[in-house]
Amino acid sequence: MKHLLFPLIFAILMPLFAMAQSVSVSFTGRDANNRWVQLDRVVITDLTKGWSETIVWPDTTLTMQNGTGIYDVETWCTSSLQLSQNNPNPFNGTTDVLLTVADAGAVTLEITDVNGRVAVPATDISTIVRANNHSPQHQFRISLSIAGTYVLTARQNGKTASIKMVNNGGGKDDGIEYAGIVETMCTSSLQPKSGTRGNTTNPFNIGDQMEYIGYATINGEECESQHVTQAQEVSETFLLQFAEAQASLDGQPCPGTPTVTDIDGNVYNTVQIGNQCWMRENVRTTHYADSTAIPAGDSISLTEPYRYAPNNNENNISIYGYLYNWAAVMHGASASTANPSGVQGICPTGWHVPSDAEWTQLTNYVSSQSEYVCGSNNVSIAKSLAATTGWQSSSNACSVGNVQSNNNATGFSVVPAGNYYSNNAYGAFGYYAHFWNTTEYGSNASIRFFGCYNTDVVINRDNKYVGYSVRCLKD
Repeated sequence: MKHLLFPLIFAILMPLFAMAQSVSVSFTGRDANNRWVQLDRVVITDLTKGWSETIVWPDTTLTMQNGTGIYDVETWCTSSLQLSQNNPNPFNGTTDVLLTVADAGAVTLEITDVNGRVAVPATDISTIVRANNHSPQHQFRISLSIAGTYVLTARQNGKTASIKMVNNGGGKDDGIEYAGIVETMCTSSLQPKSGTRGNTTNPFNIGDQMEYIGYATINGEECESQHVTQAQEVSETFLLQFAEAQASLDGQPCPGTPTVTDIDGNVYNTVQIGNQCWMRENVRTTHYADSTAIPAGDSISLTEPYRYAPNNNENNISIYGYLYNWAAVMHGASASTANPSGVQGICPTGWHVPSDAEWTQLTNYVSSQSEYVCGSNNVSIAKSLAATTGWQSSSNACSVGNVQSNNNATGFSVVPAGNYYSNNAYGAFGYYAHFWNTTEYGSNASIRFFGCYNTDVVINRDNKYVGYSVRCLKD
């Protein structure tokens, strides 16, 4: 009888799903100087219905269902690897997360902190998933003992899914435990799951009068945004404006993006300098974001993408990244002089290879800030961008190799990875750093050059077959 009843109920509910219309509201914050502000929380109030709900960072979107409150089937019948935001978040030692696995193949979960330290090593959960493969959705319980911001990453078949989690402390051990399967419309249950991130079960009708208020920590104090009140007819993104101005964010992790993870699982720290968000570290991926492998090279090429270990030593990669020829950097994209370049190339999704114009934006900004200039010449900025260790010493005043402990005022942390310049020939390790960009000059491409004896950041160009370092910029 149950087998007959299910199609009948499903046929009755399908028109309701089709009729259910959702309205999503999302939020971003800006300070008095129009700089991005991380919204700690947003209070959403339906003045018509009389309810209020709060979303907490990193949640920035709430979806309200019109009338029926029935969820769209497509929300639950997913076809990709996904992690829902952990609940609760922030949490005190223990929290739960929902993992969606639609494909066959090995699955791992790993937790790192924002500095890339592994809190819970990559754990193979394939056996658990296979044992419960009648459900694509599985719940896991996370335990963390030390307060901080963490990144949970799931990997399967070259795909990754990540979320950020904020632990206030109080957990016993660091670990991941299986909490069971989750029945959804994708399996045998007709009851959509409620209470997940981004959805509310509170009553809502299109046209309800809504109020939105953001709260952010600015210069160490909690501040309230201007109130936004309006009838909500359609999905919309709101800019919540604060009257307060943030102090300079230079040298700090990028607001909202303290780290970025590439497809290999490498975690990179970020740094905000002026209005740009840069990787603080050199790219060290062996795959593009589309999972295409980047071959290790033992020769030069203008057309075949290659990567090389700095100074021909694999142990250098974790600090210095890989060296890449220009073909590897661009991944088939056309050259660009634009700002932003629009070339993802070798960078993770949401990031891009900078153009020469974007490097110029960086150096012009640093030159304009007196605290980053060495001496009286405003082009002497290389020290403020270079790391405090790893450089050959120099007696030249204001050079990168001179009194290296005074380097890196910006936090950009340039390291001297050297180059790969002909078949099996490596050079300049410890002396020079070169960075590709997307701007070309015939058979050559533009680079930025740092030297242990130099005081300025040199604009240059070189043959596209040479292996140099890469930094990425946030889109």
